[in-house]
Amino acid sequence: MRKSLGFVTATLLVATPVHARDWADQTTGRQTGAFVGAQLHVPLSGKTKERPRASLGVAPTFTRVSTRGLHTSIGEGLALSITPRSKPQLTLAGARADRALGLTAANGRATGRGQGVSTLGWVGIGVGAVLVVGVVGVALWADHVSDCEERENGC
Repeated sequence: MRKSLGFVTATLLVATPVHARDWADQTTGRQTGAFVGAQLHVPLSGKTKERPRASLGVAPTFTRVSTRGLHTSIGEGLALSITPRSKPQLTLAGARADRALGLTAANGRATGRGQGVSTLGWVGIGVGAVLVVGVVGVALWADHVSDCEERENGC
């Protein structure tokens, strides 16, 4: 009896295929986009001497949908950063715009005579960029609203 029960069990185990599936993090969708708005960076570690920073700007985003959930990353884009007790700075990809555009050397000195942009100039560039992005955003929103009003069911 034991032999026949063992034989049947072994036959069933050998006859049934075993399928293993790796359920580790599997990406099911990806999407790129843009973030337009304000960001607040507050250091939570007491070890660094970093100050809180507020910024207005535009940055690229990357959203990834996987078996572990939804994850959105916001990159560094064009931003007007304001920190306590310092001048406002225009940053491009996380670096000061004058250094990123090659207007000053890495040590902060101007590369040539008369090539530096004044602080008021940078503030004007930053405010102008934010206004242009705002106008484009409002135009896109108005187009969306007009498309919704043309449909019978709305949006």
